[in-house]
Amino acid sequence: MEFNATFIISLISFLMFVFIMNKIFYAPITKIVNEREEKIRKYYESAENYNNDADSILKDRDDKLANAEQEARKTIANKIEEYNNKSKDETTIAAQESAQKIKEQKELLYQEKISTESELKSKVVELAQSISSKILGFNIEKEEIEGKLGQ
Repeated sequence: MEFNATFIISLISFLMFVFIMNKIFYAPITKIVNEREEKIRKYYESAENYNNDADSILKDRDDKLANAEQEARKTIANKIEEYNNKSKDETTIAAQESAQKIKEQKELLYQEKISTESELKSKVVELAQSISSKILGFNIEKEEIEGKLGQ
């Protein structure tokens, strides 16, 4: 293999061609490819961050919903218990008031009974006197009749 000037010129022209192609064609393309890869990497990282943020927000929302549901159940249970207690208290008060009214009515009926009995005795005595005076022709004393009715 002989090395002559054509070989050296060919080598130099090939190296200049590679150098020029690198500066004109490959370097800009490599730069564009690298820039695009960097943008893609940034977008991918940004998307991952947004995805992580979304997951965090969803988890936070689910936790808040669970806590709100739990609080709502507690509130409902407390209100039900409160109203049940209030209902029991009102029922107890109503029962006591009813018992008091029944007692008062019984007392009133007992007083009316005593009053009616005394009126009835007095009417019976008057009627007995009237009947005895008409039948027997003489008056029996009121105290005598009341004594016999009392026995």
